[in-house]
Amino acid sequence: MAALAGCSSETEPIASSVNGTAATPATTSAAPVTTAPAPIADDATIRRLCNTIADLGNSNNFDPDANLAAGQRGELIVDPKFSLPGRGLVTAAGAASAAPGPDTNIDIAQAQLDFLDACGDKYGDGPW
Repeated sequence: MAALAGCSSETEPIASSVNGTAATPATTSAAPVTTAPAPIADDATIRRLCNTIADLGNSNNFDPDANLAAGQRGELIVDPKFSLPGRGLVTAAGAASAAPGPDTNIDIAQAQLDFLDACGDKYGDGPW
């Protein structure tokens, strides 16, 4: 009985490369590269975020997505006086996204004010 090509139990030799040397099989074991956002420490960026959150509050903007984005930027600030209220804004925006309503709007407004208190403590009265 003839054996089918490629079905033998013997190990087949590795294919030769163009120059006649044994080629090694290519392996791809690279893990996907993920990059964490860079921490924020410069005053200009923090001041811009202070103004962004002030604008959201002044326009009664309780949109969960807009506040979530601002809060996530706030969480990246190195100074915990900003990162903790930033986390509070993320939490409030997440709750508002899950269950919109007047109570969650109040929570977003309070989180905005908490962040703006940190802005006022560091930079004085706004606009910053």
